[in-house]
Amino acid sequence: MPGMNKTARQYRLIESFFDGLENDRNATAADAMLLLDELRRLERKWREQVSASSPRRIESDFRTLEGWYRRWMLASKRLLARADDLPLRQAVDTVQSELNK
Repeated sequence: MPGMNKTARQYRLIESFFDGLENDRNATAADAMLLLDELRRLERKWREQVSASSPRRIESDFRTLEGWYRRWMLASKRLLARADDLPLRQAVDTVQSELNK
């Protein structure tokens, strides 16, 4: 069946990272960057599947990914409000510009 498998290890890992980033008062910029790296890895994998004409990726998968990027930005901006971190700020700016395309 095409589409994202919500029981897949990578999906569960991303949701776990979000849980920590959004709910742990001790979350750091490094935690946010780790999650962003995982999102980018997933996006690369999915784009490669689309390029290979795989029927596994459907439009709703990419909408979910876009939602995750937006969710990541919100959580990262909360971290930046507590403590400025230049690499995280640059990553937020990059993701924001990519979403605005």
